[in-house]
Amino acid sequence: MTSIKQSTCACIVLMILSGCVQGIPEVEQYSVNDLPTAYAGYKGIYSDFTLVLDERFDAFDKQIWEIGDGAVGGEAACRFQPQGVEVKDGLLNLIIRQEPIDSGWSNDHEMDKSAYQFSCGELRTTEHKKIRYGRYETRMKVPDRAVASGYISSLFTYTNEGVPREWEEIDVELEGGRPDKFQANLIYGKNTWQWWATRKWGSWEHKINIAPADEWRVYAIEWMPTEINWYVDGVLTKSLKQDDLDCIPSCIAPQIYPTPIPDNLSQLMINFWIPKDEIQDDFGGNKKSNIYPMYTQYDWIRFYQLDAEPLVQWKK
Repeated sequence: MTSIKQSTCACIVLMILSGCVQGIPEVEQYSVNDLPTAYAGYKGIYSDFTLVLDERFDAFDKQIWEIGDGAVGGEAACRFQPQGVEVKDGLLNLIIRQEPIDSGWSNDHEMDKSAYQFSCGELRTTEHKKIRYGRYETRMKVPDRAVASGYISSLFTYTNEGVPREWEEIDVELEGGRPDKFQANLIYGKNTWQWWATRKWGSWEHKINIAPADEWRVYAIEWMPTEINWYVDGVLTKSLKQDDLDCIPSCIAPQIYPTPIPDNLSQLMINFWIPKDEIQDDFGGNKKSNIYPMYTQYDWIRFYQLDAEPLVQWKK
């Protein structure tokens, strides 16, 4: 009995002392024993990272998420709409529907958008919940290949602002035209909204076979100051280090400028959309076998901040 009391007292002292440490933001505490459905051997614990978001989609949390109302540049054949985002039965559904969408103002793009014949879905962290270095995981499922041949689904970090304006993006992308692969991307550019213009800083998109990709899988991005790693079901599938990007001894075509590892505050984003006819055979896949409505489902999303770079906006 005495040893139990001593252990209890020691725990209380440690809790009091930990609450007195200054300069380190407190973060929401999550139980390491309350693990989500994942893959065999998933432990949800990583050295040098602390879990600060454990989103199970039991409800839509407006403090964390906001719904997009734009479109993907000139590439998308659909516009993001509120009805394209649905939280139901512990899942987040992003939905593409064949329905007329009137032209109108986009708050995201701060401009009028033309009319579309399809709606789709996008979600991002709010301005008050921007993210940076850390590990980002999701368990997601894209549509079955029997009913969906042309689409793009994703988990990614994104910003395109500042002076100079820096496009910084780290992607997990899945395409209907490649149902056994996923894309692990780094995109960087300065003062441009045009994807083709980012080629000056290199082409860091890679299509990786993980067959099958149209089943429930767990994807993860580890974003650190000097490297980025991509994982599928806990297996490292791609790594980029600063040494790979800095043009030493020479740039890797089409790259003509050194490329930094992203270092700006960004938003964590997911979206689900279909490509225009002009690009579908190169990116996304031909839509001829799509049956609408189509769904990409997210079971959960977890964000572990890098302990060496804590974020005040994610403190408790």
